[in-house]
Amino acid sequence: MRSNRKISGIVIILIGLILIILIIYFGFIKKNPTVAPVITETPFITGQLPSGVSDTPTTTPSDQPRNYQQYEVGIEGEHKTDENDLIKTSQAFAERFGSYSNYSNYSNFTDLKLFMTEEMKVWADAYVEDLRTKSQNDGEYFGITTTALTSEVLSYDDSAGQARIMVNTQRRESTSQVNEGQAYFQKIEITLKKVNDSWLVDKAYWQKD
Repeated sequence: MRSNRKISGIVIILIGLILIILIIYFGFIKKNPTVAPVITETPFITGQLPSGVSDTPTTTPSDQPRNYQQYEVGIEGEHKTDENDLIKTSQAFAERFGSYSNYSNYSNFTDLKLFMTEEMKVWADAYVEDLRTKSQNDGEYFGITTTALTSEVLSYDDSAGQARIMVNTQRRESTSQVNEGQAYFQKIEITLKKVNDSWLVDKAYWQKD
């Protein structure tokens, strides 16, 4: 009787050990089966391309040959001087012509010789000499500044190479005293002459009120 109970106890213990081993195996040791990823392939479209579209492979932008176009300067027409150009020239000349001082030795007239005819250069040299003589006698500083305001074309004949521009300016005199002087308005008539296809200043007359 005791031997039967002993055997039954051993069997129960063995069954318990087997259950424990099975639980450990299935719960911790045995890994879950891995599922192979499903690869979906994009179906190859064999339909016809729209009309006008080529199915031949094209080159990349870096492989495409550059379209070099040679630029010829002669294609662009040479700019022809017109009335507007002469107005700008006259205004610039009037400002520089009417702005000077004895301390600068009247260098503005010398700088403008590039834009003068030969007759105007002779007159300018004589005028500067007269101004220098007067400034030596006075001995005090004297200067004047001129600003061009508006202009008017009095006459313009491109074929004859003659033009007259009236420039309205504002002028202001300065002396050795610390003041700018009172501004005043004055017109200057500038006559231009075409010499070798270049428009040059031939005469410049300050108008008196």
